[in-house]
Formats: sequence, C-alpha cells, structure tokens
Amino acid sequence: MNQERGSHWWSLSKAEQKQQIEQAVDWYLSQDGDLSDIQVTLLRDAIGHTFRGLFGMARQDVFNLGRPESDWGPIPRHVLMIDGISTDTLRRALALLRETPVQERPVFT
Repeated sequence: MNQERGSHWWSLSKAEQKQQIEQAVDWYLSQDGDLSDIQVTLLRDAIGHTFRGLFGMARQDVFNLGRPESDWGPIPRHVLMIDGISTDTLRRALALLRETPVQERPVFT
C-alpha cells in the first residue's frame, strides 16, 4: 500500500481497495523465509476481512504487518488460533479471494 495513495484510500472503489490488499498480501507471501506467528495471524485476518468486505480492517491488518515484531510482545500460539495455517494455506486463500467478486456490503458476522 503506497503512502501517496494511502490518504486517498477511501476515495478508491471497493474493487481497487480489494486489489491493493490482495497485492500487499501477495507481496508478503512471496518474501523469503518463514512467516512469524504474528505475520500469519495478520495475513489470515487481512484475507478474511477482505472476503467479508471489511476493507478498512484488512488495510489495518496489512499496515500492522510493517510494525516491528517487538511491538507485539509474546503471544501464545494457541491464543492466535493459527495451528494448521501454513504459507501454502494462505496462498490458497489468496487465490480464492482473487477469484471472488468484491463484497460490496460488509458482512460483520
């Protein structure tokens, strides 16, 4: 998400917002190395929020991916509920998200 357009985020169409989130998630998934538990959690949440049309929340998830790990402190893995979520799982979810039409009306449940 580039800073220049960040101030105009809400002026983008929902399709453009969705596309930017997908691109950001794809960028994180294409990086070398293993994802941390916090990164897995935030990527999972960004994908899920985007599926439900909660683009502002998804954008915040992506923004938080740029925060240092030390900001989070230790969080037990079972609290994050990410057991069984791998990079491949996130890639498959992203591929499905890309095939899914934009959720125009947010779903909060």
